[in-house]
Amino acid sequence: MAETRQAWTAIGRATGRRRTLLVATCAALVVAAVADEATGYDGPGPFIYPAFAVVVALARWRYIPLLAAVMSAFFLFGGLVSPQFTAKLTDPAAVLDFTAGWVQMLSFVAAGVCAVAAVVRANP
Repeated sequence: MAETRQAWTAIGRATGRRRTLLVATCAALVVAAVADEATGYDGPGPFIYPAFAVVVALARWRYIPLLAAVMSAFFLFGGLVSPQFTAKLTDPAAVLDFTAGWVQMLSFVAAGVCAVAAVVRANP
C-alpha cells in the first residue's frame, strides 16, 4: 500500500475554490508586475509583487493571503494619489501607459478580492 504524502505548499494543500482563489491571487500579482514593468516606471514593484505571490503560494498559514490584500491596497492607494500615475490613467493617447496602468490597478483589485475570499473560504 502506497503512502500518501501531504503537499508542503499552500496551493498544494488547498482544495476546490480556495485553491482557485490562491492561484488567482498569485496570477493577479504577476500580471500587476508585468504591467508595472510595461509602464517603464523605475520602482521596486516588479520585484515586490511576485515576491508576495511566492509567499502566498508557499506559506501554509491561513491568513497569509491577507498580506497580498494589504500590499495591493497600499500600492493601489499609492498609485491613485500620485499625480504622475493618475495622469497615465487619464491619457488614452499614450496607449501602452494607459493600458498598462489600468491593467495594474485592476490586477491589484483582483488580487485583493481573491486574497480575502481565499481566507474566508479556508477551513478553520
